This record gives sequence, C-alpha cells and structure tokens, in this order.
Amino acid sequence: MKLLKSIVMILCICCIACRSFAGDLPSVEDILKYTNEYRASKGKPKLVLQQDVSKAAQKHTNRMASGKIPMGHDGFSERVASLRSANGYRSAAENVARGQLSAKAVVDGWRKSPTHNKNMLGDYTVIGIGVAEGKDGQYYFTQLFFK
Repeated sequence: MKLLKSIVMILCICCIACRSFAGDLPSVEDILKYTNEYRASKGKPKLVLQQDVSKAAQKHTNRMASGKIPMGHDGFSERVASLRSANGYRSAAENVARGQLSAKAVVDGWRKSPTHNKNMLGDYTVIGIGVAEGKDGQYYFTQLFFK
C-alpha cells in the first residue's frame, strides 16, 4: 500500500510539472523576438512593442478565446480607427492564429502564409501582440502592425 501511495504521489507531481511546462502560454516577448529575428533576416527594421497597440491586440485575443467573437478579424476597422486617431498611424495590418503551441510555431505558421508573411515583413514600425488560452484549451494570438 505504501508503494502504491508513493507511485501515485510521484505521478501527481509529474503531471503537475508537465502541465506547468506544457501549459504555459507563449510569451509576447518571445513572439516579438521571433518576429523581429525574421524581419532582420530579410533586412527589415525591428518593430517596437507599443503598450496601447498591445492592449487592443490583447482585448481582441481575449474576445476570440472566450468565444464572444469568432476566430478572425471582427472589429479590425474599429481597432485601427481608434489607434490611428490617438497616435496618427497611417497604415495597419493584423495577423491572428489559433492552436499553435509555442511562440516560434505561431511565427513560423505566419511565415508560411503569404498574407500573414506580407504583414510581418510590411513597412511597419510598431506592433502589439495578444495571447490567450481559450475555453477550448487552444491558444489564440493577435499581432497588430502600425506605421
């Protein structure tokens, strides 16, 4: 019986440890790092992470993750108009994704998509990034680009 309790205890600890590593949300900082590394490899300048743009990206991501809106670009025009009037931005683009398990995987996925890739390599100077875990257990991501 003692052996069985010990085995159960070890399995519980292993499950908790695995969840803490596997279940961690990809970080905004890592997504920014991989995006900027990719841009640099193509001779493009680094993007600067802006708090107000990230706040808008995070709000959109949270709404997708909660199921309040479908996965996609609902409200993009409103996000752009609000940030454009506050900051004088001239151009904007947005990438969204769902289900990738790491920051590198989501950036690599965007690289493989012609439209998303064009946005990442576009003539932009600032970025906002949102990341959330949905009720479905999948990760949701938003990148907002402005110049």
